[in-house]
Amino acid sequence: MKFVRQPLLNDSPFLFSEESRFLMHIFATQTAQMLFPAAPEFFLRRMISAALETPHLLYALLASSCSHHGRLVRDSSPASRVILLKYTSLAISGLREALLDPEQATKAETVTTAMALCTNDVCNGDMDVGRAHLRGVLRLLMTFLEHERMSYHKMNDTYVQCLVKWFRSMDVLAALSGVHGECIHRPGSGALDQLSDHTSWHVDCISGYSLRLMPILARISKLVKEVRHLAHGTVETDCALPRGTRIQAEELEMELYQFLEPRTSNDALSCGGSVVIELRCSHFAFVHAALLHLHRRVQLLPKAHIKVRTDVANILDILRFIEPDSSMNVLLLWPVFSAGCETEEWEVQNEIFTRMGHMQDRGMGNFTRARQVLRQYWTFGSHLPWDLHLEQLGLQLILF
Repeated sequence: MKFVRQPLLNDSPFLFSEESRFLMHIFATQTAQMLFPAAPEFFLRRMISAALETPHLLYALLASSCSHHGRLVRDSSPASRVILLKYTSLAISGLREALLDPEQATKAETVTTAMALCTNDVCNGDMDVGRAHLRGVLRLLMTFLEHERMSYHKMNDTYVQCLVKWFRSMDVLAALSGVHGECIHRPGSGALDQLSDHTSWHVDCISGYSLRLMPILARISKLVKEVRHLAHGTVETDCALPRGTRIQAEELEMELYQFLEPRTSNDALSCGGSVVIELRCSHFAFVHAALLHLHRRVQLLPKAHIKVRTDVANILDILRFIEPDSSMNVLLLWPVFSAGCETEEWEVQNEIFTRMGHMQDRGMGNFTRARQVLRQYWTFGSHLPWDLHLEQLGLQLILF
């Protein structure tokens, strides 16, 4: 994709130091691309342009850049930590002030600040704060959309659509990443659905899969929670699931097989050949990971079951069409991690561990933690699904 390379640093009164100018340059040329490897260029341009006129958004992006750069150069020194905390604190205090002003509270830039802080929490491993911020983002989004509706503004702003998809992608993956998972916002239940097209088969450039898949993923996460409740937090692979649960799982399984013929949006097509191929592969990986999640955590099939083995093999086959060092791998943490947890073959484990290492080397902190957890899971040799294993150890992950 074309990337943001514009004379940013002399355009804002808030970029007053060499440190902040350097960090904003890092965000524009590296961090944004890692967070949004296939996003349309206008989305990144508008975010950065808005930050140059909005202090709290600027500080949130500087915090994200500082965090990413520290991981990229492996700088975990106290000085680096102080800088990160400084910009995070400035962003949070600025956001709080904005929320007290009705005019500022209903701006897209305010939502973007909250979403950036939430994403940075996830990348830095602060899952509890990240989930709390995610709930705050939903409230801001709903307030913003209600204001736009009352003001008779058009509800087809493509930048806002990207914000909604950013939120919903993280919401769904947070729900799929634990034993108590359920989306904060349920697809089909509110105004956000007006801005995310769940009728299109196109692979979305923000999430990396067709948005038609999003409600399916949300339903799977809800079923997982119901099954865990019925099993009292344990996994009995021979326990009888309620008839209604079995029927729902079978229906979802049939629906998922229909997602193996995606199309690619015009935004993706404009990015060039390799992006189109990799986005389609990303979509396929999510479909097969959804089947794996359904088979292991809803239908409670064992690792050795042919369906589980087929899901893992399909994910691995698709990954081989994406270059190991491609930034598109950023979108694939959930499918890659899920496949890794369900294989006991050393060669496959090494392939997955190496691929995740490429993303870790590019400063993606969620890959760092997921890689550590994956190694621990393999070493332990647990036959529990990984979400239950993590809960027993008191660990949390959001595979975003």
